[in-house]
Amino acid sequence: MGVGRVEIDSPAAGVQRIRIVHPDHRGALSHEVLGGLIRALDQTPRDTRCLLLASCGEAFSAGYDIRALGEPIDVEAAARTIAPDRVELFDALERQPLPVVAALNGPAFGGGLELALTCDLRIAARSATLGAPAGTLGLVYSPGGLERLARELAPGVMAELFLAGTTVSAERAQALGVVCRVVADAELDRESVALAGRVAELAPQSARAHRAALRALRAAATPMSDQARAELYRARLAGLASPDFAEGIAAFREHRPPRFSED
Repeated sequence: MGVGRVEIDSPAAGVQRIRIVHPDHRGALSHEVLGGLIRALDQTPRDTRCLLLASCGEAFSAGYDIRALGEPIDVEAAARTIAPDRVELFDALERQPLPVVAALNGPAFGGGLELALTCDLRIAARSATLGAPAGTLGLVYSPGGLERLARELAPGVMAELFLAGTTVSAERAQALGVVCRVVADAELDRESVALAGRVAELAPQSARAHRAALRALRAAATPMSDQARAELYRARLAGLASPDFAEGIAAFREHRPPRFSED
């Protein structure tokens, strides 16, 4: 069973491409993939002016690696593994000063959606979709994860994702301003490199200052109160210990629709 890895190349001047290689598991964010992405950020060459985040296979990333959960499920381990509140990779992406382009070659779900939305610009293949299947898993999302998503998504879209389990197409994501461009699947590689190349051609000081300012504006608009965070944490831990979460994980592993119990 593959654990995934990360590959790095420079497809254009000033551009470093960081690619998730975990196609057998739809780009799942395994411990190895997360670690590889963090190391890639730490090893950015000095002449890099733009990062391009991409993935191999038919998905950008299906999210956190549910296969890492043992049986029986340990609640505390599950809280750390699935949609954790603090994700070192996302913190590292937000701290580093370079603009980041995400090339969405397919589904970006859960943690994969968070990863895409932590980037600054998103270009999507026509077959790409966005989703947050927490309800399908019987999972209550973390406060930090919800805040991260709310910085980029309108309240109505957040409600659709989490209350109705809606999947957003690439075209709709563009209409909502979540992705800047939608291209044919066969053109994504070329067009994403071209977009990152245009970013790399800008004055570096200007690009870095504007990136920092835009992130500060978004972060200021989505704080959650201490009381709301505490209530959500309690609901999250209770959910992880519930029969519904056990059923959601079992259904995921058995590739079938979940059958949730009555309250």
